[in-house]
Parts: sequence; C-alpha cells; structure tokens
Amino acid sequence: MLASTGIKGLLAYRALRKMNGRSAKTAQNKENFLTSSTLSNATTPPSVVAITGSAYAISKMTHAPKVQRFLLKSTLSASVAGLLNAGLKRLIGRKRPRAETGPKIKGPALNDKFNSMPSGHASAVAAVAGSIPRTSGPLLLASAAGLAATAIIGRSRTKREAHHLSDVLVGSCLGFGVAYAVSKLEKPVEDEVDSLKQSSHLPNRFK
Repeated sequence: MLASTGIKGLLAYRALRKMNGRSAKTAQNKENFLTSSTLSNATTPPSVVAITGSAYAISKMTHAPKVQRFLLKSTLSASVAGLLNAGLKRLIGRKRPRAETGPKIKGPALNDKFNSMPSGHASAVAAVAGSIPRTSGPLLLASAAGLAATAIIGRSRTKREAHHLSDVLVGSCLGFGVAYAVSKLEKPVEDEVDSLKQSSHLPNRFK
C-alpha cells in the first residue's frame, strides 16, 4: 500500500517538476488560469466534497452503479483527506512561501501563513483521482487524467506561492493513500450490507 501510494504521489510530483521546468514563455491566459482564485476556490477540500457529493446525489436518479460507486468513494475519500490535512497542517506549522516573516517550521499553529504542509488542494484532488478504478481502456485514461489534474493543481498552488513542491507531494500522497484505504474498506462494508439485507428477508422462524 505504501509503495503504491508513494509511486502515485511521485508520478504527480514528477509531472509537476516537468511543468515547473518548462520555459516561462507560456500563454498569458494559461498563467491567469493557474493563478486564478476561481481554480483555487473550486479545488479546496470542502468544494471538492460538495461537488462530488452533489454529483453522487444526482447520479442516484440514474442507472449507473459504477458511476455512483466512484462518486461515493470520491466524496468519502476527499472528506477524510480534508480532515486529516487540516489537522496535519496545523500541527506541523510550516511557513508558506509567500509569508515574509516567521520561522520555517513554527510547530502547532492556527495562523494560515503557517499552514503550508501538506497541500489541502492537492490531497482533495488526489483523493478523487485515486478513487478512479484502475483497469483498462477509458478508466485507465480517466486515471491518467486524474494524475494530470493533481499535477495541475500542484502547479497552481506553487504559482500562487501558497505551497512548496514538497507540500504538494505530501498532500498528493495523503489523498492517494486515503483513496486506497477507502477502496479496501469498501468490500467488507458491501458484504456486511448484503448480509443484513439477506437476513432481513428470512422468515421469522429463521431469525
């Protein structure tokens, strides 16, 4: 599990490094998009949970069990990753790149300028990307798109000087790790639910 999580986080990190190493002669509209408050606000953990949760509620009106399962896992994973992230960044107390004063590591702190490690945006997006089933065909492409999205969000956070590259890497690993844990817990929970459903249909003399 640790090896798988580390590899996924490393892939996102390497993609981010490549993006950082490119020439500064990128299109202005791309720069504006990466540093926009719209992208930043849409990818906070609460926003990601709200988006996936709303999508899950809408999907319940359709006959798409695979989509429903993905959206439910995404919502759970992003929620847990967001909670863990909020606790860790306040416990670690690392100074953000844009902060002008203060120690690099302050320790437990509520001040936002010391909430750099890990990146909540990266962990939330990685939690959703990690919830995509990795099989083949379209799902494999969706998984690759999820990794790319994680790298783009990481690029955005570093461009806004909200995080160091290492913050993004740790946040991504956290998100992928939570998604992995949720996927592993899914089968036992489904078995228990099926068992309860079966027992509820048994005649009274067998209960």
